[in-house]
Amino acid sequence: MSSPFDPPKNAIYIILGEIQALTSSKKNNNRWSTTHSYEESPEINSFQKLKTTLNSISDLQDIDSLTFLTPFLDIIRSDEISGPMTCLALNAVNKFLSYGLIDTLSESSASTIDKVANAVTHTRFVGTNPNDDEVVLMRILQVLRSLLLSPVGSQMTNDAVCEILQSCFRICFETRLSELLRKTSEHVLIDMVQLLFARLPQFKDDATSLASTKLIKDLSTTGITTANQPESQKEKYDSTSSTIKTTLTYPLESTDNVHPTAIDSATNIALMIDENKSSQKTIPSFDESSTNQILTNVQDEQQSQETIVTQTSSNPNEYINPRGIRFTSGSPINESVNDLLTPYGWPCVRGLFRFLTTLIDVYDKNNTEYMITVGLNLLIVALEVGADYLANYPLLLSIVKDTLCRNLISLLNSTRIPLYSASFRVSFLIFESLRTHLKCQFEFFITRLMELIVSEQSKISYEQKEIALETIVQLLRIPGLPAELYLNYDCDLYSTNLFEELTKMLSKNAFPVAGLTSTHILSLDALLSVIDHIELECQFQVQRQKNDSTNQSLTRPVPCGYALALSLQNLDLHRSSTPSESRHGSRLRQNRMTISSHLPSQDDLKKMKQDKKLLRQGSELFNQSASSGIKFLQENNLLSDPLDVHEIVKFLKDNPLLDKKIIGEYLSNRKNIHILEQYVKTFNFENMRVDEALRIYLSEFRLPGEAPLISALLEHFAARWRECNNFQLANNDAAFGLSYACIMLNTDQHNTNVRRQSSPMTVEDFKRNLSKMNNNENFDDGMLTEIYNAIKSDEILLPAEHTGRVRESYLWKLMLKRTVTTGEKFLHVPTGSYNHDIFTLIWGQTMAALSFVFEKSNYNLVIDKSIQGFSKCARIAAYYCMSDVFDNLVISLCKFTTLLNNREWIENLPIQFGLNKKARLAATVVFNIAHLHGDILRDGWKNILECIIHLYKAKLLPSTLVEVEDFLDPTGRTTLIKEQIIQTPKTDIGLFSSLAFFLGGGSSNDSTLSSNKPASPEEQEAIKVASTCIEECHLEQLLQETKFLIIDSLNELIKALIYASQISSDSSKIEQDSAVFCLELLVKVVLQNRDRVTIFWSTIRHQFYSILANANDKSFFIERTCIGLLRIAARLLRREELASEVLNSLRILLLMKSHVLHALSSEIAYGLHELLRTNAANIHKSDDWFILFSLIEVVGAAAHPSPIFQSTTTQNLQTNKPIYHSQSTINVESDSECSDCVATDKGYTSDSEVYRRSDYIVVSHNDFEINRNQFQHDRRALNKSCEILAFLIRDLAYVTQDNFEYCIHCIRTFIEVTINQQLDKQNTKSPTNNNNRNIKQIRKVTSSNSLNNENFNEQTNNQTKQSRSDYDDNDDEQETIKQEYQTIALQLLELMHILHINASQIYKQIPADQTKSNILWYKCWCPILQGVARLCCDPRRIVRASALSCLQRCILLPELNILSATEWESVFNKVLFPLLVKLLETTNINDPIYGIEETRVRVSQLLCRIFLQHLTPLLNLSTFTTIWLTILDFMDKYSKIDQTDMLRESIRESLKNMLLVMNTTGLFEPDQPLTVVTKDRIHSFLPGLWDEVFKISIPTPIPSPTAEVVAPVITNSEVNISSNESPSSNEITTNEPTSVTTNTRFLPGQIQNL
Repeated sequence: MSSPFDPPKNAIYIILGEIQALTSSKKNNNRWSTTHSYEESPEINSFQKLKTTLNSISDLQDIDSLTFLTPFLDIIRSDEISGPMTCLALNAVNKFLSYGLIDTLSESSASTIDKVANAVTHTRFVGTNPNDDEVVLMRILQVLRSLLLSPVGSQMTNDAVCEILQSCFRICFETRLSELLRKTSEHVLIDMVQLLFARLPQFKDDATSLASTKLIKDLSTTGITTANQPESQKEKYDSTSSTIKTTLTYPLESTDNVHPTAIDSATNIALMIDENKSSQKTIPSFDESSTNQILTNVQDEQQSQETIVTQTSSNPNEYINPRGIRFTSGSPINESVNDLLTPYGWPCVRGLFRFLTTLIDVYDKNNTEYMITVGLNLLIVALEVGADYLANYPLLLSIVKDTLCRNLISLLNSTRIPLYSASFRVSFLIFESLRTHLKCQFEFFITRLMELIVSEQSKISYEQKEIALETIVQLLRIPGLPAELYLNYDCDLYSTNLFEELTKMLSKNAFPVAGLTSTHILSLDALLSVIDHIELECQFQVQRQKNDSTNQSLTRPVPCGYALALSLQNLDLHRSSTPSESRHGSRLRQNRMTISSHLPSQDDLKKMKQDKKLLRQGSELFNQSASSGIKFLQENNLLSDPLDVHEIVKFLKDNPLLDKKIIGEYLSNRKNIHILEQYVKTFNFENMRVDEALRIYLSEFRLPGEAPLISALLEHFAARWRECNNFQLANNDAAFGLSYACIMLNTDQHNTNVRRQSSPMTVEDFKRNLSKMNNNENFDDGMLTEIYNAIKSDEILLPAEHTGRVRESYLWKLMLKRTVTTGEKFLHVPTGSYNHDIFTLIWGQTMAALSFVFEKSNYNLVIDKSIQGFSKCARIAAYYCMSDVFDNLVISLCKFTTLLNNREWIENLPIQFGLNKKARLAATVVFNIAHLHGDILRDGWKNILECIIHLYKAKLLPSTLVEVEDFLDPTGRTTLIKEQIIQTPKTDIGLFSSLAFFLGGGSSNDSTLSSNKPASPEEQEAIKVASTCIEECHLEQLLQETKFLIIDSLNELIKALIYASQISSDSSKIEQDSAVFCLELLVKVVLQNRDRVTIFWSTIRHQFYSILANANDKSFFIERTCIGLLRIAARLLRREELASEVLNSLRILLLMKSHVLHALSSEIAYGLHELLRTNAANIHKSDDWFILFSLIEVVGAAAHPSPIFQSTTTQNLQTNKPIYHSQSTINVESDSECSDCVATDKGYTSDSEVYRRSDYIVVSHNDFEINRNQFQHDRRALNKSCEILAFLIRDLAYVTQDNFEYCIHCIRTFIEVTINQQLDKQNTKSPTNNNNRNIKQIRKVTSSNSLNNENFNEQTNNQTKQSRSDYDDNDDEQETIKQEYQTIALQLLELMHILHINASQIYKQIPADQTKSNILWYKCWCPILQGVARLCCDPRRIVRASALSCLQRCILLPELNILSATEWESVFNKVLFPLLVKLLETTNINDPIYGIEETRVRVSQLLCRIFLQHLTPLLNLSTFTTIWLTILDFMDKYSKIDQTDMLRESIRESLKNMLLVMNTTGLFEPDQPLTVVTKDRIHSFLPGLWDEVFKISIPTPIPSPTAEVVAPVITNSEVNISSNESPSSNEITTNEPTSVTTNTRFLPGQIQNL
């Protein structure tokens, strides 16, 4: 093998320099100058020859390496050279090795390096003093290190390497040498072991290598012994010359006399005690035969302590003294030996590994604590570099499985912390790399660790538990190991639930009893290590990284500084050419084991776990009753039915849960003989004595107590044993008798009860008892002796009788047997596999441990670790959608926020929260995970919401959460939290009340206010910190992000909000305040999720219904509920498909109790205005408009809701029908609700139907008094309702056939309100009120925060009631109110006129079976004219005059000419006649100028004009006479009602005109009934009028009159009256009643400006 670096160019000069150094030292030697001359020294002559040779060459490679090495090696081997010179020679050789001067390509390189090794290990020198001699020994160690670690060292033989290692071990284990020298030797060994095991992949395990192992001699008898020198050498020793000899396998090169080497001397010369008192220490051998020398029981160990091992040599050239030192001699090695030199390989590694394994045997008394420590340290190095390759060598792997693992587990009982800790390091390296082949050993190891951790024994120290926990943490951090533990053990039928039990133990151990210690933190770390890995896998989800190709280049420590410098240069070049990202991989480490194929699926694992659970249950039943257990397993298909013999045998042998006693009873049962036969066949007793086979046989079960049963078991055993051993004995009976005799012998020798009664039998007794039992022959005498001695020395113990180390040995053997029977199928999984199952298994224990540690610890590091653990658990639960885990975590964190502690005063909560770091951390985490993983929340929303409620009470929430929309506030928004009003409202409190208040301390709320002391600077800072923390949580975004929640989580949030927004009748003010806040949050959530509101709308609607329908009084909560419903409706109406269902839900408002509904009139009116202003175009159905106009009527006029809503709607809402029902369903529901409002199929509505259906206030009926209610309407609500009507009617797009009738009905209802208001003003005196507060101030008083002051609320509520009484609080407002109502009346009049003139355009689609005139009259014109006629009776003169002008224009509208005679008859019956009746009743109108008389004049003239204008069609009616007589009756009454002559003259003239025109038509022919009746009726109230008219009139029949003929007569009269009646310039009338071009001129000027 070539050197990895080139030697220096000045190599020749380096050698010459070393020669000069040695010769100079030689010249200065006193001994040289007195006894020898320069020429006679052979060493100097050899150096002179070397100098000559070097001076004659140009390159060092021109000569063989041995040429320049030989003089230096001679110095090293010479026993005449002093220590300093030997040290110089060793230093030169070390330098040559470091610089790479030995040519590795030379054919003699192997021989050269072997000679160098031989010389250094056989170093001799003249000793001076122990300190100086140790310097030489130190240099020897350095040369040996350089020799093995140099490139040329790879060509050494196995014997040479073993000899080097042995020399280093001898120095290391010699306690009489200095600590420095021993530690140096240990570090040299570490470097050598590192090299050998790093090269392990390059070695081959073949027959050649195995044969070469024979070259390694037995070193077990090579004692590290010391003794005084022989008397013959005493003189030389006294003269400070010491000869030292090592135990070698190579023959010495050039010495006839035997002299000990330097190492041998160093390990023997220091002993100054008597030989008889010296103890011998032996080093275990590298030879393979040493494995047979490992002691297996305590007795062998005791015997080994008494035996001094010596060795005799078969080689005549070797001599071993009584101290164990081997002396060898021989001739120089022949050059031909080069052909036999083979580079060292895996045999030396195997010998070294076995040596290190036996070195750590704690039960071997030859192994001192220091030796065990060194052995552990070397094993650590060996496994660090070569553990991955041990599995390639079956012999090395067998050592690991048995000897190494057993010795390591034995070291777990050590009380020495260094040994204890080192054993864990070795164990970790083994199981991390070789767990594929150590399944059962790994389970044994983990189980032992758990026993140590939970042990309460005093001998188990706290430090030991800490180290064990650190090992578990380190193991669980191995990528993929938690999943492998779960898969290979928890999901294996016959293994323990190792991972589950481990996590339970860690969780339990994390709970501190007295105080928090490091063991509790380590237990938590172990759980968190699994959590960390799962979280990292969930976060990144990276693919498995490909395994890096194994680097086959030689890996060894850097031998010297020169090589280090070159390697660093290469490293710098490599770094510069390698991108940084390739040097830094992903944070997620992959499982470096080869992933197993055919891994089980999730379903397979589930079945495995279920089968394992059933198997455990069946095993427990089997231990109680074998038949019951087997039957149970058959019922669950774990055993076949009928029973398969092979299955039950496997069940009995492989199942460790079964009771050995029950197994024995089951097998000995005669019913199960066939099972026993198959069971015995599973044993292999080849090449075993009967007692040895019997030990194995009885280890599987416990013999029953009855002799027949024992006989059955032994009979089958004897037959099987003979079969396996070529039928040694005569027959089966002989084997049975011998077996039975073994059991009896065991009882006789070891049973204390038997020993008390008689003496134990001797071997002769034993033989005598068995005489002639082998088919009348005796058994072999030697065999019986061996059996007797074996049983006597080693009791055949049954499984239940094992204790102590014997039990441990038995359990270990049982584990090894299980490894053979069940196999070593250890599955490796990719990183991240089965994480869901693992997290499901450990989340409960982890959460409990985190919560407990977080609560009990005050250390920032532990607190931060706990918080990180909570966050990681949350991310994992979110990744796997484990809502139950997430909810549990949120509940725990909410508890730690301290926000749920109701015992704290609300005003102290900000201070306590700001001072508690844990609470702030918990709040930050819980709100953060709610932001990130809100989809996973279910029940946790309740706790989060409760925290937010407490923050609201403590005034820590951001303003965006406490600000809400408001319809009445000018800004459109208001806040739920108001500043406390300091001024105490004035109340009428008596002396005793005041005294009781002060003595009693006031109410609870008052005491809170009075105790509100100024906060200290520290408290202010705490409040600031608390506010900052909550602001950083961004709770406002929590509501905004609800739009992204999945529907399951959203439903749970809505349920939580609904639950929190419920109050009872006995709820406190604070609870009501919280309910208001939660209700506002609910509204915001609904609005954020309006795109999918159909999913949960039924739940929301039911909540609003339960609140509003059950409200008994108006409160801030009820007010915000009403506003919230309207806000939701306004937003949802933007979606046309939801319009009907949303508006249908507004019926809830109509279901409220009347006094509550009227108290909320303003809020509802403003809300409806906002709703219609933005969404009127999306409303198309008649039912929807009916609901809206009903609401407008109720809130604007304080009218009673229709009975329809009190019956049908209540039932429908309580059924809670979902909003996403089909449209047909909705229509059916709406039709059923409004069936009374739908027109009949006949195409028109009769008068009685109109009155019954819509409750119109008709002037011809006494409806005014009937429909009045006990509630006074809200003036602001009335104004806003009129604005709504104006908005809808002025834009004709919103008025359709579907809502025309409802619109008219609403207007007429408001007309009655305005008229009723004026009548009340005249009949009652306006009350005065000292409180002059506007509504805005009152609303501020009823805020959420003011709810805390009960007295103040009661007073403000009284003020609210008083200020809602028509707002006529004082006399100064009377004129303003009067003008306001007048404006409303005129506005309503205008709206009716607009509807009247546009009716024909609105009703364009007429059913085929109906006429247009019929539809227009009954549905449009008739109710409009009735409403106008009603205003004609208004007490206000300007309203009355405008109404009369409007009525005239409307009736004389040319479009009304399409009406039939019957419909004109209806004009009289439904409009004019009722108006005349109403004017007759109106007697309380006090008009100082004209009063009601001029109105009666104008109405009577209008009646005559319309009658004459439509006389021709009326004549065709059968009821004409009735109409005419009715007119005469009104003329009669009107002529007698007024005291002035104006009305009588007007009536006289009007009647005269009518008689003249009717006479022209031939109606008053003589002797006609109509003539007689008319004449008599006129004579009754106007005598002489008939004669007067008909005297001047010539009764000449003419054709039917035309409008031109009749009009001038009537018009002139009307003009005269109208001109006299006109009150002011503001009222504009017209002389052309048929014109419709000026349809708004009838309004006063101030109304036209609106």
